[in-house]
Amino acid sequence: MTGGGIAFDVSGLTLDRLKAGAAQAKPEALAEAAEHLRRAAVELTPVLTGKLAASAAVTVEDDRAAVTYDGPYARYQHEGLGFRHEHGQAKYLEQPVTTEKDAIFGILARRVKDAL
Repeated sequence: MTGGGIAFDVSGLTLDRLKAGAAQAKPEALAEAAEHLRRAAVELTPVLTGKLAASAAVTVEDDRAAVTYDGPYARYQHEGLGFRHEHGQAKYLEQPVTTEKDAIFGILARRVKDAL
């Protein structure tokens, strides 16, 4: 090399290895990120009996993770902007999707990076 510069040897780096490492880390990364979202949402979930907050669950399938609430009134409570609660609020799942976005992406990035 002439003229000054930097050379990198990447002969041991293969995209297949990187893709395999990321694919292996994906389920646990999704589960951890979704669990973070679930915990944040439960903190905002309206509480009367505690059943709604206790029903929050995380599922991971293929390339998707979901946070769900069970019960016939989960959507009703989530969308009830006019309701008054001693604890909790409407949009208890939607709000943390926005406010916890950086933390969620950070969890995903850290998990994939650690796998590589």
